[in-house]
Amino acid sequence: MKKILSLGFIFLTILFTGCSSDNDDNAVDNENSVSAVINGADWKPTKINSVTLIKVPGMNQRFDINIQDDSKMLMLACENATTAEDAMPLKEYNFYEEIDEEDKKLQVSDALFINSYLIDGNTYTEHIPVSGKITITAMDPNKKTVSGTFSFKAVKGGVLQTKIVTPEVFEVKNGVFTNLSYTVYKQ
Repeated sequence: MKKILSLGFIFLTILFTGCSSDNDDNAVDNENSVSAVINGADWKPTKINSVTLIKVPGMNQRFDINIQDDSKMLMLACENATTAEDAMPLKEYNFYEEIDEEDKKLQVSDALFINSYLIDGNTYTEHIPVSGKITITAMDPNKKTVSGTFSFKAVKGGVLQTKIVTPEVFEVKNGVFTNLSYTVYKQ
C-alpha cells in the first residue's frame, strides 16, 4: 500500500509540475540535451517542460523531468530520503512491477516513468510502466544542473483515442540527459 501511495504522489507531482510555459526558455539546446531511442528510432525532445526537485518536510524528496516533442511527452521521476543539499544522491533508481523470484517479495520502486501522446492539444496516456531505471550521474546543487541516463518499458493498458495507433509495447533505451537546469521547490 505504501508503494502505491508513494507512486501516486509522484504521479500527482509530475502532473502538477509538468505544466509548460509558452516561451522558448525551455527549448533544448547545445548546453542542455536529452536523447533516447524509442521503439528503435532515435528521439530528441524539442522542449524541456520542467526539471524539478521537490522537498516536502516529512516525506521523501522527488526529482522529476518532463520533456516533449510535437507528438510525445516523457515524464521521468525518482524519489529518495531528503538530503541537506538541494540534490539527489548519485545512484540508480528503479521501477519494478514484478515480484523478485529469489526473495519472493515485491520489489520496492523508487522511480516512475510515464509516456503520453500529444494529439490535437490533448494528452493521452495509454501505456503502463512495467520496468525502468533512471541513473543520476552528476548533480551540482550550486549550479542546479543534473546529468544522467534512463530507460524504461511500458505496455499498452487500453486505447483512449482513435487518431493514431499506438504500439503494444513502448520501450525507451539509451536515454541520456546532460546539464539540465533544475528548480528546487521547498514546502
